[in-house]
This record gives sequence, C-alpha cells and structure tokens, in this order.
Amino acid sequence: MGLLTTFAEINKKWKNESFKILYDPLSKLELFELGYFASSDIPFRCFSIKLNPGDGHNKDVALLYSAASKQFISLLNKDDGLVLTLYENNQDEISQHLESIKLDLVKFKDQLSGKAADLRDQITKCILVERKVDEAMHLALSNEVNRRVYFAIGECRERAALIPIFQGSKGADLVQLALHKWMDFALRLNQDEKFPEDKTVGLIKNFLQIKKWLKDLITKQLAGISTAKEVVHVE
Repeated sequence: MGLLTTFAEINKKWKNESFKILYDPLSKLELFELGYFASSDIPFRCFSIKLNPGDGHNKDVALLYSAASKQFISLLNKDDGLVLTLYENNQDEISQHLESIKLDLVKFKDQLSGKAADLRDQITKCILVERKVDEAMHLALSNEVNRRVYFAIGECRERAALIPIFQGSKGADLVQLALHKWMDFALRLNQDEKFPEDKTVGLIKNFLQIKKWLKDLITKQLAGISTAKEVVHVE
C-alpha cells in the first residue's frame, strides 16, 4: 500500500490539528519552504508535493510522513496564509507536537524576514535542496526506476552548486562528493529497472547525513551564525 493510499485512510480516522501562519512580510513560496523546513525533521520523508507554476503559489501542497514517529503532516498554501496540519494516532501529545512546530516556524519566519533579499533567496533555495534530498530518498524507498532516482540526485547537486552559502559552507565539498558518487552509481544502472534494494540502505544512510548537514546549515544561516569554511593562510 502506497503512502498516498495510507494517508487517504488515516485522514478519516486519526486525530488532526492545524494552525495557520499569515504570509506577510514573506512571499507565499518563502513561507511554504519555511513550513517545509520546520516540519521535515530528519526522519520525515515527503511522499507528495505539488507546486503551482508562476508567482502565485496558491494551493501549493506537500505531504510528509515519519515512520519513526507515526506522524503525517500536510502543508497547504491558502489565499491568506499557510495551513499546517498534523495527523497523529497518539491523541495525548498531538497538541504539544503541533505547538513545537508552530514555535519553530514563527521563529524562522521572524529570522528570515530580517534578512537581505539575496540571503533570503539563498536560504529558501537551500530548503529546496533539502526537499530534493527527501525526494531522492523517497524514490529509492519506493523502488522507483533508476532514471527517476538519478535525476532527483542530479537536481540536488546542480541546484546546490548555484547557492553561494551552500558552496561556501564547511562540509559542502564532502556533500557534493557524496551526491556525485550516487549520481555516478545510478547512471551506470539500467535506467528502466528499479533502484536496487540492496543499495537503498546505503543511499538512505548517506542522504540522511546530508539532510542533517543541510538542516544545520539553514538553521545557522537563519540565526545569523557563520557556516563558512575555514580559510587557511599559507605563509
């Protein structure tokens, strides 16, 4: 059973709670990406996302799931704000868990709002790379064909290469090396066959490390903490 089918079932059975955050002074895309960042903790995977073309970004939607915590999260852009909904079988703690996400998102929104336009854009694009990392993991776990996994990894690498704060951060070289390694591996496979199950654990382990690194980079950039590589001066 796919996660979309599972979500359709629990949507009617599990308890859920929501909150709405107004966009201003951020754009709809910026707040949507921040909502994704606040929601997608390390174990979460995004199993469905739809971003509408153009600048409107009305009704953009993402669905996330964590097998570790048995939680589903939906993000939906409405006319006046982003609506985040948490679905959880454990009714006792759902309000506490939702409040924790809300506090993070409010803090991140305040932090991003105070950044210069270029830095806001770079941080938002780093979250997009995080989404692509999640996508690559989801495709591998879903036994998708190698072509789709290859292109998802390639998009991670190519988009990251265009973000100065990503490239200039300590550890970026190792991340790009890992992405290149998995791209090269996926490229050498039969593109129409499913991604090999015996390699999925290795990919997931590596990509979870990349996701953790990315989340640390974004959190520090939002807080105004430097992530720059150490400069070695040669006498």
